[in-house]
Amino acid sequence: MRRPAALVRAPRVSLTWRVALLTAAAVAVLGALTMLIAYQVVRSGLYEELRRTIKQDATTLAALYSTGEGSASGLGGPTGGVILQIYDAAGRLLAASQPEFESATAALPPSDVMAAALVPLSWNGLVAGKQMEAALAPFELGVVAVLIDPSYIGPVLAEVSRTLFVAALLVVAISLFVGYAVAAAALRPISRLARLAATVGPDDLEPIRYDGPLDEVGRLTFALNGLLERLREALAAQRVFLAETSHELRTPLTSMRGFLDRAVRRARPENRDDLLDAQRVTGTMARLVEDLLQLSRGQLVVEEALHLVDVALDVLKPVGDEFPGVRVEGAGGVLVLGDPVRLNQAVRNLTANAVRAAGRPSGVLLRLEELPGEAVVTVEDDGGGIPEEMLPHIFEKFYKGAGGGSGLGLAIARQIAEHHDGVLTVTSRPGETVFTMRLPLIEAVDEE
Repeated sequence: MRRPAALVRAPRVSLTWRVALLTAAAVAVLGALTMLIAYQVVRSGLYEELRRTIKQDATTLAALYSTGEGSASGLGGPTGGVILQIYDAAGRLLAASQPEFESATAALPPSDVMAAALVPLSWNGLVAGKQMEAALAPFELGVVAVLIDPSYIGPVLAEVSRTLFVAALLVVAISLFVGYAVAAAALRPISRLARLAATVGPDDLEPIRYDGPLDEVGRLTFALNGLLERLREALAAQRVFLAETSHELRTPLTSMRGFLDRAVRRARPENRDDLLDAQRVTGTMARLVEDLLQLSRGQLVVEEALHLVDVALDVLKPVGDEFPGVRVEGAGGVLVLGDPVRLNQAVRNLTANAVRAAGRPSGVLLRLEELPGEAVVTVEDDGGGIPEEMLPHIFEKFYKGAGGGSGLGLAIARQIAEHHDGVLTVTSRPGETVFTMRLPLIEAVDEE
C-alpha cells in the first residue's frame, strides 16, 4: 500500500550527518563534564599544595622558635612571599612580619589560636579585609601563624579554564569529522541496500543479493527478500484470478454482443438508439475484459493491427460521437500508422476521465494539431485538477484518483501511445488539466 504523500518528507540533513552531529553532541557533553572535573581537580590541587606548603613552613618555624633560632628567612610559600604572626598562649597577637598585620584587626580569632596551641591546624578567612589562607603551629611560648594571599590561584584557574575550553572545542570539531567518517562507513551497507531496493519494481521482484554477515543489515535484507517473495506470490495469484475472471466473463459478453447485434437488426426505429447504446457499452466491457486478460499475462497492450489512420476521422470523431457535448477541434488528413481500435480506446479512456473530472461533457475539449513530424492530440478539461502528489502515479496500473474508475484507463492509454512510438504526458492545475499524446506522422515513420 502506498504511503500517503503528506507523510513522506525529505530529510533536511542526511542520516550520516545526523549520526555525526549526535556523536559531536555526545562528545561535547562528555567534554564539558571532563572540563568541569578537571577544573575542580586543578583547583583542589592548587589549594591543597598551598596549604601543605604553609603548614610545613609553620611547623618549621615552630621548631626553630622552640630552640630560640626563629627566623623567617627562607620562607616564601608558593608565590614568593608569606606573612608571619606570633601569638601568645592566650591568643593575643604579639608581632607580625609586616606592620599592617600587627594591628588587632589583622589578628586571627583567639579561639582558633588557642586551639592551635594544642595541635597544628589550618585556617582560612578574612584578615585585614583580605581572604587569606593560614597554617598555625604551637611552640613553647605560644603559636606561630603563617598566612598567604591565595588570590594568585584565580588567574591560574582562568588560564586553565581557557585552555580546557579550547581543547574541548578542538575535540568536538575533530569528533564531528571522525563521526561522519565512522557513520559513513557504518551506513554504507544500508546505502547499498537502499540503492538495490530502489531498482525493484512490479516487473522485477528478484531477491536482493547480500553476501555480508548476518547482522542488522543482513536481517533487514532477508526481511526485504521475504517481502518480495510474498509480493511475487500475490502478483501470481492476482494474474491467475484475472485470467480466470476474464475467461469467465468473455463467454457471456460474447453471447450478449451476439444477441444485441441480432436485436439491432430486428429492432424498430424507436428502439434502435437504445440498443446501439447498449451495444457500445457491451463493446467497452469486452475491451476491458480483454485488457484484464492481457494484464494477467503481464502486459496491457501486446498486439496491434496496423493501418493507415486518419486521427481526426478515425479516432477523435467516434469518441466525440460517443460523448455528446464534448467539443472536437481538428481537420482530417493527419495520418499516422497504427491500430485505430487501440488509438480510439486510448483517447476514449482519456475523454471518459476528463468528463468525470469536469462533471459534464461540455467542459471537455479534444484538439488535434499537426506539428513537424508528429500529430498532437490533447484532451483538456476544466475540472478541479489533479493534486500534485498524485501526478507521478496516475499512469500506474490500478492507481485510483479521487474520481474513481478501474485504475486501468490511464495505464492502458499510456501503453497504447508507447506501442505507437508516441508519448503521453499530463499537466494539471486547478481549472485546467491537459493530457497530451504525441504520435509520429506517417511521413516520419516512412523515413525511419
